[in-house]
Amino acid sequence: MSDVGTSTYGDLIQEVFIGPIRSVLVVDDDFPTLDLLLSRQMLTQGTPCDEQDAQRVRDIIQFCHAEARRWMIEVHDGQPDKPQVPSHLTQSDLMILDFHLNKECPDEGAAAIEILRQLAENRYFNLVVVYTKGFAGIGGDIARVTREIAVGLCTPDERLTLHANGITTIETLLQEWEDDDPEIRGKLKAEIDDETFLKIRGFADPKIDWISVCDWDELQGLRNFFVGAPKSICDDSKFKLLTKWAFYEKQLELLPKLATTGLGAVEMRFGDEGVNWIRTDGLFVTVVSKSNDASSLPEHLLKALQSWDPEPYRLLMAKMRAVLDEHGALAEAEVLRNRHLQAGWLGDFMASEPDQRPWKFHNVIKRHWEGLGDAIRTTVTEFGERLGGRVVADGVERWYASLEPAEVMVHLNRYECSKKVEGSHLTTGHVLQIKNGASAGAYWLCLSPACDLEPGQKDSGWHKRLGEHIPFIAVELFGVPHARVGEALESASSANYLFLEIDRKLRCFSFLPLSPNNFGGVRDRTPNPKWEQMFAERQGRFDNTGNRFQITRTAGGSERLALSTYSATVVAQLRYEYALNLLQRLGASLSRVGLDFVPMTCRPLPNGQTDAQATLENHVEGQGTEYPSGG
Repeated sequence: MSDVGTSTYGDLIQEVFIGPIRSVLVVDDDFPTLDLLLSRQMLTQGTPCDEQDAQRVRDIIQFCHAEARRWMIEVHDGQPDKPQVPSHLTQSDLMILDFHLNKECPDEGAAAIEILRQLAENRYFNLVVVYTKGFAGIGGDIARVTREIAVGLCTPDERLTLHANGITTIETLLQEWEDDDPEIRGKLKAEIDDETFLKIRGFADPKIDWISVCDWDELQGLRNFFVGAPKSICDDSKFKLLTKWAFYEKQLELLPKLATTGLGAVEMRFGDEGVNWIRTDGLFVTVVSKSNDASSLPEHLLKALQSWDPEPYRLLMAKMRAVLDEHGALAEAEVLRNRHLQAGWLGDFMASEPDQRPWKFHNVIKRHWEGLGDAIRTTVTEFGERLGGRVVADGVERWYASLEPAEVMVHLNRYECSKKVEGSHLTTGHVLQIKNGASAGAYWLCLSPACDLEPGQKDSGWHKRLGEHIPFIAVELFGVPHARVGEALESASSANYLFLEIDRKLRCFSFLPLSPNNFGGVRDRTPNPKWEQMFAERQGRFDNTGNRFQITRTAGGSERLALSTYSATVVAQLRYEYALNLLQRLGASLSRVGLDFVPMTCRPLPNGQTDAQATLENHVEGQGTEYPSGG
């Protein structure tokens, strides 16, 4: 491991986010552009811009062209020739953006926010420094600019919507309160400012925990109003209801400023010494006053990134992306060097059936990704060693102190044993949900060898007689009760438990039937996998509506076997090595040999014991029969 003293965490942040910058775009309606400098008006009438703004442009160009950076730079006035933002404004590594781009409405930031929205929508990770005079002159109210940007990147939150019944109940409460205080509506709404709205928008859970929200320090003013409220309103349930209403009203007030397209979760921080940042999945913004020299902008950006303090694996992924971008051409040449492999893969693709070709290409892409990874591995590994040393020195709690260890282990095991569903037909490791009428259905794991599940692979014997049906073996999975997931985690290395994400919920399953000694169920002294022979229609190919297909199963209940058809959906997929492990265990179970050990007879005796218990106790106390030794 590299010496941790060689790199602080701030150095690593600078290396992965600022080090890869190659191009800068400055967007400011007050700055002279290259087009303007070359125009006839500029040549004949002199500079039409303020000298201070011209100096700022020169400062920006100077620090961009410095030997330590050597960044390309372009200046744009932010005035589009068309209603939409020019596409080239979203293609730089770093944007320096003025907040007020409309000379006719100097206090309006709508044009800048629209540019930020388009940046947040593209597929790059975008860095932006909003370099602005703010409000009320130089350096004025930068916090307000930060809040307006954050709000402008949010979309309406359905969790803050009130239904008709709720509104009716609240109206009754407010009308009663207005008898004592006619201005109470306005007072309650005023207690929810933009920052509090942004905080509740940051809830990641599908449902907002309103009980914890009501305890926020930011809502103490709202709670104080309830001290003088009518007695019929002074209880926690009504406070929670009116708190929901206050947030609902705040969202209605902000609706004209909110984005119409979802840009992901929005985080905002405004810390010490004016350091601030706003982040979405694809955008990082910090706001800097023009009272600061333009040459200090890289320093302000670095401080904001350090205040964000991204997690170690985010740095690792950013480094991988940057290295691939920088060395991609060389890595590509390394992957493509073997022309025989390329010809073989392409020939295999061309020889495949049309419905198999997407999956063939999928496998080729995976191999090429492996090749690209091998080509950049040395550089990324060196960075990873320095990053790992820093994490050991700082401690994991720095980023993850609030997470429950058990939940962390469930997520980790889920990632280790399963992956996103792949393929266009049934294969080894697919987890099926088989519905029976209106019921949710049971979960089964496909454990036939992958070579037996290739459509059209076998056309003789039983497979030929089955026609468009393909046989496969499935093993039933048994859900582990939530209260016993901890016990499953303790035995995770036994490989008996599967941790899967189904419909965005983490679930734990057992490969073997649950017995009284592990989570309760039907007693099974020697539990074995509960397997069944099934048949997939259309040779297991998925239909056009998703990972669905029809299966045929045998059904009893009468003197003769019957066949029934069910709908099956692939809801999860095991990683191949985990599926092979369970396939091997199933094979061992199917090939087990029965042995004729004789159990001790357990007849009841008059004293309530069994003869087996009495014999065992007598033997332990030395009172039992002496057994001869030897021959």
